[in-house]
Amino acid sequence: MKVDIQAPFQVFEHTQVMIEDKLNKMSTFYDHILGAKVFLRDDVNPFLHKPSRVVEIQLDVPGTTLFAEATEDTFEKALTSAAEKVKKQILKHKDKL
Repeated sequence: MKVDIQAPFQVFEHTQVMIEDKLNKMSTFYDHILGAKVFLRDDVNPFLHKPSRVVEIQLDVPGTTLFAEATEDTFEKALTSAAEKVKKQILKHKDKL
């Protein structure tokens, strides 16, 4: 599966490897994933005035596109949360077929 990582900053190799590992595990749930796009960005919570990390995952599967977004304190936590959301969507999509 082709994984495209986009961010307005330099992404560390450790983070790239973690993203690719998480998304390649999605192939165990559904074999027909065509590709994935991952968007990373930093946000500032206007109420708490503290930075937060946002990860958005877009998976291209035949017939539709699955999307999940998560906001956490670190990119690792946000990636794990977004991957779980996408995993649930994959399983629902697979059940519909």
